[in-house]
Amino acid sequence: MNTNDISLIETRIALLEDYRVALKKYFHGEYDVSKDDLKSYINKNLVAVKNAVYEAGTLKMLSIGPPPMIGGARHSINPFDNIFEDFWGRSVIPDIVDSIEQAIGVYEHLKNKTGLINLNHKEAIDIESAVERALRPAFRNEPPTNEKDVQDAVEDILNALGIKFTRDREVAPIGPKAFKPDFIIKDLDLAIEVKLARESHPATAIQDELNADISAYRTKWKRLLVIVYDLGVIDDPYKMRKDNMQYFGVSVIIIKH
Repeated sequence: MNTNDISLIETRIALLEDYRVALKKYFHGEYDVSKDDLKSYINKNLVAVKNAVYEAGTLKMLSIGPPPMIGGARHSINPFDNIFEDFWGRSVIPDIVDSIEQAIGVYEHLKNKTGLINLNHKEAIDIESAVERALRPAFRNEPPTNEKDVQDAVEDILNALGIKFTRDREVAPIGPKAFKPDFIIKDLDLAIEVKLARESHPATAIQDELNADISAYRTKWKRLLVIVYDLGVIDDPYKMRKDNMQYFGVSVIIIKH
């Protein structure tokens, strides 16, 4: 790590520390300056902080929905895009603070050269962001009828990004069985697996598949991105993401139709 890298890491740590303090003050109504000035500081630095958290790999999408007594669909949101919003009396600021604190820990490991942490490649972050933006609109007219429909839409997104990839070619042999991810991006050492959650393919079945996929794919590729398109059968997407992202190098995106 050269001097410029260390300087950038120190700058990010300082920004994240200051931003965390500012968010806590805003959340608790403790204003050293006016509320408008504090909100302006948060807005001006939002993109820089969001990018730093993305690259640290600590961003957590949230599953938001009305209380059970009201009922209604739950939706996956990026808390940074809803920083000043309340959802049925719940602010997303505490969740953002958690992600920022975890990002600070990542950068401190990098600064101290512990060797335990690697930053996400920008290209991998771009893929995740593009999928979150573009996959659901790809089915605005009607939902996908099978998993291949979702794979085709993901392929369109990768092509639009100019990403070099292969589809349905490489395998990870485990004993007598060969596991084949849907896409491989060799330059990023990244496997991508696509799932369609529907009544005939519920969350429990998907989780069983992911348990096997993660074990197999990590023997050959450093990173795995799981993309799940949900037709309304995953009750707790946050738990599914959390359970699978505990593994190093594994990212999970769940898109609600």
